Amino acid sequence: MISRLLMTGLAAGLVTTVLTGCASFAPVYGGHAGGGAHSVRFNFASPDSRLEQIIFDRLKVAFPGPALPGDPVLDLVVTRSTPAGSNSDAYAVARPVNVRIEATVTIARDGEPVFEAKRFADTAYQGGKLASTNAISNLEAERTAAEGVAESLRLALLAFSANGNPI
Repeated sequence: MISRLLMTGLAAGLVTTVLTGCASFAPVYGGHAGGGAHSVRFNFASPDSRLEQIIFDRLKVAFPGPALPGDPVLDLVVTRSTPAGSNSDAYAVARPVNVRIEATVTIARDGEPVFEAKRFADTAYQGGKLASTNAISNLEAERTAAEGVAESLRLALLAFSANGNPI
């Protein structure tokens, strides 16, 4: 009985040792411990539309470092489109309306582009309802897609800076 208890304890200790040996606090993307979003700073350009404002707000939260006058300028160009919907319009009510938000981010240092990336996100809502419901559905679909684009752009910026590229 004692040897069985001893073997169970040793097996549990061995499993614990192996599992803790597999865990580490090393950064997953790049070897920049302490780097990342807090070390990247931007001067954000002024937004030209509501969608640009949504994306800028998300990026300002993601990159909270205070910008200095010599830091690069981050600018956005955002477009909204409505990709083709379903092939049938048999039902006028609750017809899906597709929304695509596409954004191009440009980072410029001393007027010269250093980085450029283009990302998009699609979403849909049910159209053909009351005008006020349609308008709110459209605004929320645009906001949701813009937040998705902001997240994609954040990851692109982090990947660019993690690869040793100065921003």
